Amino acid sequence: MVFVCLMTGSDLLLWAQPTSLPRADTADLSRPAEIPAALIIRDAHSIYWSFFAARYLGFDEVWVAYSHDRVNWSRGLYTGIPVLPGNSFRVRVSEAAIDADWFGPMHPPAERRYYRSSIDTTIWGYTIYKHVLYGDADADGLSDLAEDILWTDPDDPDTDGDGLADGYDNNPLAAPLDSLSREEMLHKAVIENELEALPDARLVIVEQLGDRPISYHRSKGIVLSLSPQACDAYVEAHGYGVPILTCNAAAAAGDRLKASFQFFIAPDDAWGYETTFQWEEEEKELRSVGPIDSWRAEPE
Repeated sequence: MVFVCLMTGSDLLLWAQPTSLPRADTADLSRPAEIPAALIIRDAHSIYWSFFAARYLGFDEVWVAYSHDRVNWSRGLYTGIPVLPGNSFRVRVSEAAIDADWFGPMHPPAERRYYRSSIDTTIWGYTIYKHVLYGDADADGLSDLAEDILWTDPDDPDTDGDGLADGYDNNPLAAPLDSLSREEMLHKAVIENELEALPDARLVIVEQLGDRPISYHRSKGIVLSLSPQACDAYVEAHGYGVPILTCNAAAAAGDRLKASFQFFIAPDDAWGYETTFQWEEEEKELRSVGPIDSWRAEPE
């Protein structure tokens, strides 16, 4: 790890190579114990700042956390600053803001990268003010900046009314339902199986099966339950790159149901499958009876 810190008046500068920025893709950034503390600088007020990269809100972006003793850290704070591959960077922590500047190629390497549509990756840097990092109008543990990304209500600490504050709710837009239909049970089971198979804790959107938002168990990471129209609106607002999972469940012959699953990031970056389940009345559960018919979109 190569980085140099320089104090200039009330500002502290950090110069680092891209490999110096630790990644936290598998961490739950709402849990301070999982905050990586590998790249740390101290500001003029003796507050320590940890910088790291994560896809926690869907895209590859810079996150920070702060500490007074380098032992007890805050939860992760979203900056909205993109991580640009192949660039070295310089970070300045001043009394009021954090400035990040990039030096290197202005275009990403050959592998596919997604950025929010609101981000200009051709400029040299970004500034995030500390009051914006801290801003949490409804005191729910989720910054106003993050609530704007998650489409939660910044003036309501419990958007879905399930008794959990938005900042501590893995499903902030969907409260648990008292009962589920067979189709909803199948939809939920398939989605939860795929959620647990994901390799990281990045934000995932699930397209609702019907009119009722369903909450999903996930050990790490946030799930947004959105209608088909809201899914389209989210892509329109933020661009391609946040995984969208769908599972249509419909009655088939007899007590069987057919599940059609799709994992979508972009029109040419998607895959899915169809399979059949049998409802076992005695056990009150669904059993897979296959076969599985899978498909994958052809890259352009």
